[in-house]
Amino acid sequence: MGSLSPQSQPLSFAALKAKKAPLKITTKVVAVNATSKSATRPPLPPSQKPLANVRARSSQTPRKSATPSSIPSRQASREPLERVKQEHHNRTKRASPAVSTPRLTSSDEEDEEDEAQPRKRVRVDRKGSIDEKRQVRDPKAFSEDDGEALPMVHAVDIANSTIIEQGRDKYQPFFTALEGDEDECPTIELQYPSAVQREKYQLVKPTDSSDFKPLDEIEANMKIVAEYYLDRDSASRITCEEDGSGLVQMLHRQAMLGLKGRVGAQSRYIDVVERYNVLLVEKRKDGTIAKKLDQMNRVDLKLVEHIIKNQVYARTVSPQVNLVRHYESFSDNVYGELLPKFLSRIFKETNLKSDHVFIDLGSGVGNCVLQAALETGCESWGCEVMDNPNALAQLQAKEFPARCHLWGIKAGEIHLMHGDFLKDEEVRQVLKRADVILVNNQAFTAELNDKLKYVFLDVKEGAHIVSLKPFRSPTHKIKDSNVNDPVNVLSVVEKDRWSGMVSWTDDPGKWYHQRKDSTELEAFVRNMGDPR
Repeated sequence: MGSLSPQSQPLSFAALKAKKAPLKITTKVVAVNATSKSATRPPLPPSQKPLANVRARSSQTPRKSATPSSIPSRQASREPLERVKQEHHNRTKRASPAVSTPRLTSSDEEDEEDEAQPRKRVRVDRKGSIDEKRQVRDPKAFSEDDGEALPMVHAVDIANSTIIEQGRDKYQPFFTALEGDEDECPTIELQYPSAVQREKYQLVKPTDSSDFKPLDEIEANMKIVAEYYLDRDSASRITCEEDGSGLVQMLHRQAMLGLKGRVGAQSRYIDVVERYNVLLVEKRKDGTIAKKLDQMNRVDLKLVEHIIKNQVYARTVSPQVNLVRHYESFSDNVYGELLPKFLSRIFKETNLKSDHVFIDLGSGVGNCVLQAALETGCESWGCEVMDNPNALAQLQAKEFPARCHLWGIKAGEIHLMHGDFLKDEEVRQVLKRADVILVNNQAFTAELNDKLKYVFLDVKEGAHIVSLKPFRSPTHKIKDSNVNDPVNVLSVVEKDRWSGMVSWTDDPGKWYHQRKDSTELEAFVRNMGDPR
């Protein structure tokens, strides 16, 4: 934002106070929603119902919002008022009888009908509409002529018998009872749905049970392929639990026999893997896999988690997770993650689509950015100021395209930047065209949250802003005394966050769905007695 002109210098708090009598604090809760006339809160599961004393506290008078107009030491900017007056003047000047009353189209009529049925509309918004523009399958990944081998971290690179940690072997042979011609810790290859390179695994097990387990991932890969990439008959050849004839069941039996020291289990295990590889090549060549992907318009959360959490994250962040455990407490530089199912809910409720722009302010190691690009196919951005999380984010950014290529999925473009999102000019330009802005501001200082309110003045009308703490309090009302508050251009809906949605706590909480919506401020300005 540029500097303010002398005529639009912010009024001081003392001047506002002298101009108006002391205001009476009200307790009426006003929820402003730009996307629907009403919003319903989903019922709590019996196991997660809040205690009586929590309900009692929620009904008390909420604390006064720490907006700039309520902080004596900070003067309120006149920019929101001046900007709204100018925009209203421009629209009025350009208006003509031909455009002042637009003709209703079929989509407009449907919107009118939806508004008459608020309950139904909320349910549709919560699930998210179908994105018919999304093309999940990456044609290049299925080209037999594409011999490109993208750089990737193979499973054998992070789990092999040569890794030493704290003076001892980190991995040891999985199969110990060997036949005469068998190798100890052999390396095998696993086929993916696409036509690109196979992944290399060494048949080892970790000495610490919390570390990466190659054989477990091989089984998980097979189950994911059976669920999302194959027809029913082909899938039953991989996972047939009724009689145990599925390849996964056969593989698991040989692994268990290997742990019990049964001779020959290793060779039989490798034979089952090769049978799976042959089946997958066959299903790719006959078009089965491509057909299943072409039926998708969104990547299911289970598949998203497997690719990002179980593979990309496991190969890049997990081996160096100690880098993100050191941070300055009670500062803006506190590391914490929003978990996949919470992010998926955010994407659906903001209706994020493949032709949209998503940005995460304070993106950490980049998980949110990757998930948005993979799940919805959108153009996805993130900005992180801390060095260590950014270093891991860059590793993830390098691994992510290769993983998507292996699975035959075309994700949206990702951009993970290192810097201060308040100062970075590229971030400022992305914000101007962003459709969904995510701010995990749970640990942000009041000063940083306050500065972000002014940043949102420049985002486009209708943009979604999701945060853990509200930028506009649900109880905030526009008045003469706070008409210059930047949060007046936002609408807000408070929503419930259940357990298992964030990394730092399993307790339920709140999150806030805000939108850039100047209509309430415009109406207030029109009704002001003093046009200044």
